[in-house]
Amino acid sequence: MLRRLLILLTVAAALAPAAAIAAEPPNQHDPCARGGRDSCATTGVGQYRTYRYGLRWFGDYRGAIDGVAGPTFCLDLRYWYPGRSYDFRPSSAVGLHNRAGDPISAQNLRRMSYAIWNFGRTSRRANQGAVMLYVHKMMGDGATGEVDPSAAGAAVRAVYERIARDAPRYAGPYRIQVGLPGTLPVRRTASLTVRVLAYSGAVVPNAHVTLKATGADGLPATIDTGSDGVAHPQFTPTDAASGMRVTASAGRMAALEPRIYVPARKDAARNGQRLAAPASAAVSASASATVRPAQLTVTTAAAPTTLLAGQPSRDTVTIAGAYHGWTGQVAVRLYGPFRSQAAVSCIGVPVASTSYQPGGGPSTTPPLVAPAPGWYAYQLSVAGSAGVAALTTACPDAGETFKAEVQPVLGTQISEQSSLAGDAVSDSVAVSGLFGESVDVAALLYGPYPSPDKATCAGAPFWTGGYTAAADGTYVTAPVTLTVPGYYTYVESIPAGDFARPATAPCAGATETTVVRGRPAIQTQVSAQEATPGTAITDSVVVSGLGALSATANVALYGPFASKDAIRCDGAPLSTTTLAVTGDGTYTSPPTALAKAGFYAYQESLAATPAYEGATTTCADTAETTFVRAQPVVTTLVSSAVVHPGSSISDHIGVTGLGQTPATVQVRLFGPFASLAAMRCDGVALWKGSVNATGDGRFTSAKVKLSRAGFYTYREQIAGTLRIVDAQTACGDVAETSLASPLILTGRGDPVTHVLAASTAAPARSTARAARSGSAARSGSAARSGSAGATTVKPTHVRIPRLGIDAPISAVDIDTRAGALAIPEDIDRVGWWQDGAAPGSANGAILLAGHVDSAARGAGAFYALKSARRGQTVTVTSDDAKARSYRITTVRRVRKAALPASTFSRTGPRRLVLVTCGGPFDANVGHYRDNIIVTALPR
Repeated sequence: MLRRLLILLTVAAALAPAAAIAAEPPNQHDPCARGGRDSCATTGVGQYRTYRYGLRWFGDYRGAIDGVAGPTFCLDLRYWYPGRSYDFRPSSAVGLHNRAGDPISAQNLRRMSYAIWNFGRTSRRANQGAVMLYVHKMMGDGATGEVDPSAAGAAVRAVYERIARDAPRYAGPYRIQVGLPGTLPVRRTASLTVRVLAYSGAVVPNAHVTLKATGADGLPATIDTGSDGVAHPQFTPTDAASGMRVTASAGRMAALEPRIYVPARKDAARNGQRLAAPASAAVSASASATVRPAQLTVTTAAAPTTLLAGQPSRDTVTIAGAYHGWTGQVAVRLYGPFRSQAAVSCIGVPVASTSYQPGGGPSTTPPLVAPAPGWYAYQLSVAGSAGVAALTTACPDAGETFKAEVQPVLGTQISEQSSLAGDAVSDSVAVSGLFGESVDVAALLYGPYPSPDKATCAGAPFWTGGYTAAADGTYVTAPVTLTVPGYYTYVESIPAGDFARPATAPCAGATETTVVRGRPAIQTQVSAQEATPGTAITDSVVVSGLGALSATANVALYGPFASKDAIRCDGAPLSTTTLAVTGDGTYTSPPTALAKAGFYAYQESLAATPAYEGATTTCADTAETTFVRAQPVVTTLVSSAVVHPGSSISDHIGVTGLGQTPATVQVRLFGPFASLAAMRCDGVALWKGSVNATGDGRFTSAKVKLSRAGFYTYREQIAGTLRIVDAQTACGDVAETSLASPLILTGRGDPVTHVLAASTAAPARSTARAARSGSAARSGSAARSGSAGATTVKPTHVRIPRLGIDAPISAVDIDTRAGALAIPEDIDRVGWWQDGAAPGSANGAILLAGHVDSAARGAGAFYALKSARRGQTVTVTSDDAKARSYRITTVRRVRKAALPASTFSRTGPRRLVLVTCGGPFDANVGHYRDNIIVTALPR
């Protein structure tokens, strides 16, 4: 097998273009190889790979050298695997050649050593394979492509490329740079700069460095230069006399060459591989610096910069440049007072002094007192020591000066706190807190004001004066005569001076205020002396004699009373309010709505106070009285527009214009009438009643039973009185009208009526009544009457071709005695109920009724109506020369007494209603039992 492998290798080498002839062992029989693999168990971390040069081990060897436990790398390609029995011994790398006799340069040895030391001491197969290939690259013993990292896989190739990049840059020999400032302040933290440089001059990253120092504290024993290769460890110099020295050592850097081992046994020496192991070397460097004593700087600021004489002052001090832990003795001296800042100096005896022992940084001196007004300055001296130099602050220094001022205090007392117009007042002023300063005092008298809380002490004063206060004491202003009622107040003030702060007594202080009392008078006028319920009235109040004083006017409204003579201004008023009176002038009370009819009266008063006398107006004065008379309006709406005889109706009554005034509504019901045009409200009423109205609102009359067919109408009245105007509803208003529906009798045996139809034109008085009725009545009328009172179109002919019906039409009313619609006596004519809808009406039912038959004359006009069917056409011709078509929608049969109210309705959609008799004929009574009702809608 080995022979076949050698033959293959030889052929491959012969076929490879420009392939170098590599050295091979004289003895091709490797005792540690079996099947191309290491049989001596000396392979370490790596992998076997087969490529064009056959099977090869890519990795390190371990355990072949006694006393070497770590990885080793072969130096000779194609030579025997290392065996434990080959007696490996150390050998110098100086003059190292490859097996072909080529010398290995010092540069290649350094790079090889860097690769083995920095990448070969692992247990990762990719690393060990890459280092093995790089070692042979440096040895130059591989044929073309024989040490190609691609043959060992992508992971090996990635590590190999990194080694090939880093080894030329970071291989030794190494040197250490230690950077220190030339001079260092004692006990001030500083830093040094440490770098490890490779032979190429590149900074070596992540180098492990040991540090030793003398004359310094805080320097770490070891550092790592990090990814950028530079470390900045900090330290504190401690010895200002001897200075500082630091030594940096890097003891585990790659040596300039690896450790070389060669087999000593005779056959292995010629045929076996030589091995290279990791090797390290140490490098160190030192640096020193001078340490100087601390140089202090002192900055100060007097606090506060302005204060009051007699108050303590302090100096805020910041000491810089001191080493950590330093403390020193500081003398503090205060000079002053001076009359200007320019005159400040630190010569002579200080006005006050102290000392304290601060450390470095900010501190505050003990307090010193400025005894009098003026300018002052601090000066500080720091005692010297072995570690610091003595220091005295400059004088004068703007930051060290401050100003002491005085704050005058004013205590005042007005001579009189209540007076009359023409009296004189003055002010007594106690001045204190001057500390010997002379000040000018200004005295101002303000007023008149309506009340103390309205005093502003702004604008032009009523009086001005002044005086000089040379020392603490009491001073009195000149007298001032007051003539106008109101409040007056003194304000004493001291303006700001060189060393005096401003002072002002409070405005409107209790001890500084006087009132000139007023004597008010009141005149009033009500806004309306006649009104209706619901009207809101006010009272105009004219006040004099108050001057500028504020007051509260009490306004009371009494009523209602039955007459003017009955007015009283005692007891509980209808309403009360107050008016804010701000001096003489005219004021108006808030509006008050008068709900009931009657007499009302205002009364106003001002209650006496320490500032003014009381005043009250006369009760029931004409100028203060209002008479309220109700002017009611009555609107009505009957409970039902159409009912069956025997049903009951009532009237819904709306009353406005009464407010809350009670009244009696008289109610009368008239009827029955044959038609709307025949309605009258004179003569004897069918029914009388009354409703007690408690004021504006809606009320309902008692129910009345309608026993006969026909029209009925209500009429209401409120009788006039002293406090209520007479009110009466119109007669025959549609909203007041109800129909007790008549029967429709159109068959043989039914009585024939002879009631003549009245004119279909609406009477003028009906229109007038509708115009006079209230909104509720009008809306109810419109809801039920449709076009009542405005009908001018009369139907003249009706035709139903499919039934053979073709009949003329006559207008008819109600036969109130018979309780039936007055159908024409001629059985060939049809009756149109003229109080229903008419052709062309916007809504309601056009009612046509016709005979079915007659015992004497046979079939009537509507004999065939019972055969009507949905969809058939009905044509109605009218006196306006128009023919209107309708389509039948329903055909019903009902008992005559149950004829629907909608048959007579003037509301709802436009429709045509045709009625005749039908159903079974009752021979016992001699007429038909039912009505036939046909409804048709316009086409």
